[in-house]
Amino acid sequence: MRLSFRWCTMSEVSILRLRHLAETLEKEPGGEHVIAPVLRACGITTAHMTDPRCRITIRQEAEVIRRISEILADPLSVARAGLAFRDAATLTAYVARSCKTLEQALDLASQYLALSDSDTTLTLNPNETGALLALRSRSETMDKEHRHREFLVFAVLARLRRIAGAEFAPLRIVFRHDIRGHKAGLERLAGCSIHVDQPETGIILSRSTLNLPISTADPELRAYLRQHGDNLLSTQVVANPPLPEQVEAVLLQSLPGKLPSAEDVAARVGMSRRTMSRKLKEFGRTYRAILDDVRLDLAETLLRDTHSLSEIAFLLDYADQAAFQTAFKRWTGVTPNTFRSSPNA
Repeated sequence: MRLSFRWCTMSEVSILRLRHLAETLEKEPGGEHVIAPVLRACGITTAHMTDPRCRITIRQEAEVIRRISEILADPLSVARAGLAFRDAATLTAYVARSCKTLEQALDLASQYLALSDSDTTLTLNPNETGALLALRSRSETMDKEHRHREFLVFAVLARLRRIAGAEFAPLRIVFRHDIRGHKAGLERLAGCSIHVDQPETGIILSRSTLNLPISTADPELRAYLRQHGDNLLSTQVVANPPLPEQVEAVLLQSLPGKLPSAEDVAARVGMSRRTMSRKLKEFGRTYRAILDDVRLDLAETLLRDTHSLSEIAFLLDYADQAAFQTAFKRWTGVTPNTFRSSPNA
């Protein structure tokens, strides 16, 4: 397994979410021996974990979640941790608790989420039965982190239940990725059906759930918090993702399907291929290396989710299964089947 990050992203999140995850998973069987080494391997120190103002990259958070899930050999562990999530002391949480209904809480809290998580967005999309609360990545590169997506969805569900003071069940939960071996387990945790291979990742809520009253509603406090949040947002600098991340996003958007040429990728990030190559070199990267990393990360995820080798070859745009197996062994030194049978896969 790879032990270092290939590049840093500018997308940052508060340490509070990861601190909750670590404290929860330490109570899992074997968890007390896993958390500290994983955090160190991902560049997160005790000083980071004890400073409530600390921010880490969302890639670090996702990497911690992925590795812990692998080591514990339990894909449900991070979803359980998400479902045990307690409201953090963030502006988003305070705004939500001051609202009149759950729908108002979602509408306002989604506006200020960027203050604690600059990559994730929440969007409430009304439909005929209620609304889809869609969870998206601004960088469009985090959807391949399946366990991370599952953790965030279940953490959002837990926070909504605590804000409303009701153990409601969503109409259903939807994921863009497929879930083979643990779909039934996630459905038991959520108390609703889960649909996979969907256009969006998120939670579908009924109209009656959206109308749930919030006992801590406080109009005056809400007005003050909104003014404070708007002031903070007005001073926040929004930067484009680093070029390697932009290239990765273009490649991910193309899969499953035919991968674009390097020329097409360069055009989609607004430059010539020669300029893209030169600028990537400033990050110590090449287009081919990014393409290999995207394919490898997706291959490992799909192998954990028990897709067949022929399916993975197709999803990653290889000519056939043999070509995929050859590439995977070149990247990792082992065959796909050997990786899949590994205890840490």
